[in-house]
Amino acid sequence: MYKICAFSTIYSHKWMKKIYDLNIPNVEFEVIIYENLSNLENLFTENYLKFDGIVFSGQIPYLHIRKTLQKEATRIPCMFFDITERDFYYKLAEVQYNDPTFHFNESIIDFIYEENNYLGLKAWLPEDNFPYLLSETIQVFGLTNAYEVVSKRHLQLLKEKKVRYCFTRLTNLYTYFDEVDVEPILVVPTEKSMESTLQKLIKEIELISLKNSQVVCGHLVFSYMANDMQEFEYRQIALYKAILDFNRKSAISLISYRNAIHYEIITNYGDYVNITNNSTNCSLANFLRQELPFKVRIGWGIGKTLQDAQIQAETASTYCNDSVTESYVLTRENQLVGPLEGENFLILSEDTSVMIDDIASKTNISSFQLQKIYTLMTMLKKDELTADEISLHLSITTRTANRLLKKLEECQYATVQTNVVHKGKGRPKNVYKVKFW
Repeated sequence: MYKICAFSTIYSHKWMKKIYDLNIPNVEFEVIIYENLSNLENLFTENYLKFDGIVFSGQIPYLHIRKTLQKEATRIPCMFFDITERDFYYKLAEVQYNDPTFHFNESIIDFIYEENNYLGLKAWLPEDNFPYLLSETIQVFGLTNAYEVVSKRHLQLLKEKKVRYCFTRLTNLYTYFDEVDVEPILVVPTEKSMESTLQKLIKEIELISLKNSQVVCGHLVFSYMANDMQEFEYRQIALYKAILDFNRKSAISLISYRNAIHYEIITNYGDYVNITNNSTNCSLANFLRQELPFKVRIGWGIGKTLQDAQIQAETASTYCNDSVTESYVLTRENQLVGPLEGENFLILSEDTSVMIDDIASKTNISSFQLQKIYTLMTMLKKDELTADEISLHLSITTRTANRLLKKLEECQYATVQTNVVHKGKGRPKNVYKVKFW
């Protein structure tokens, strides 16, 4: 049984309550009335986690929430009831029947724009008979003063005697019409189009439910001195305890167990999204930084099976820097994302992966090393690197870093910069301009 919340104003509730009459199996509806957009924000924040999906009465509340509560709105499927061509032409036929003198160019229609293909009007209606619009784009409904913008446009055209008919989506538009003797023509979604929107919402809910059932594995590794078993055992125990503490603090039950020299955790996609804030910031890495005196590399893997996820997680952990506690994720589509540190994360697209694999075959440098260099360049927002920088960030020796840069230079993927001014004492360091594309 899915639970769907419908947000509506008191004005829209007259037609929104038809949602209860729709014969959609295994769905429970609840309509919540909001007074204004600020009130909507509060109600959305308080209630969205109680439902599987959200539907809004129109564009204004939908776009407002997407703009002001981006983080919350992306965590749950959201849609709005729109006007379809069928809804519009049904009302249009009624207007033309009641008034044979009706002309489009004496009308304003505030719900047609480029995004809905002007409800088909541009395909057959001559330009000199085209109605007035609110805007060419739906984005105008996302303005903070959208209601005032819509009403002002209608009233201006009426006062200038350019229109006789005002077609609108806004059920409360009539409240702005005190000074004019015109009744706005309200167009609302029919039950058929409401049901169609809800069926699309249900499909999105089902897709997310299926996605949330994916297996996600975490691969946690810490460095240690091979001849110091006492320190090794201490770190094992400390890491295990920290994982348990994280479970209690976050109210998430991660299945964890020790495997040779690393720890493995198993969870589902839904919990992974919560832990990593939708693959942008890993709360587990943040927690371990505060709790442990040593560094931990965290690799997340998403796969169709547990074995696939384990392989992806182990691979993802190799991208982490030994000098800090951080995490990366490797998806089912082999897309690398990380480090998961807020805004400074990188998504390695499939095209980029193909490009790097091609360079690897030509240079005999491993794809993993090249991906790390590419990630470093993206993080530092520059393409000029020294061997010391690569050594520091990739946790390799300076000698190895120099060898990698030399190979790239030989294959014309890097050039030594001769115009760099050397500062400080010692032998000047070569600065390489790396070019992967």
